Amino acid sequence: MLRPHRWFFGAAVLGLALTSRAVQDQWVHLGTRRLDFRTDHDIVRTASEGRFRRVRFVVEGGDVEMFDVRITFGDGATFSPPTRFSFKGKARSRVIALPGAARVIRWINFYYGSALGGAQGKATIHVYARR
Repeated sequence: MLRPHRWFFGAAVLGLALTSRAVQDQWVHLGTRRLDFRTDHDIVRTASEGRFRRVRFVVEGGDVEMFDVRITFGDGATFSPPTRFSFKGKARSRVIALPGAARVIRWINFYYGSALGGAQGKATIHVYARR
């Protein structure tokens, strides 16, 4: 019986790491907003002019409930995903598919509150998009 060499397994693992890295590189950071829970509404203005098909949110530093999310596109049209997002610790949302063809995202409005029974304090929300 032939045994695979150690380098074969190393190459397979390296291949998986490169594939994972390639997938991560497709996500573009659009903007960040620090939440202090003194208000319940905020806006993330995007820093990219690219066209995107999907978005997701990443929250770190606190537990957050996000609701009434409204994404405004370059042409003024809006889209509100029909869901409420709940983040515990450092967490990310599911991938949200945007309607229609790839679009420019101008800003994202959302309401938020501290998650019930969650860690209080400041949280930071990051918005990522994928082409």
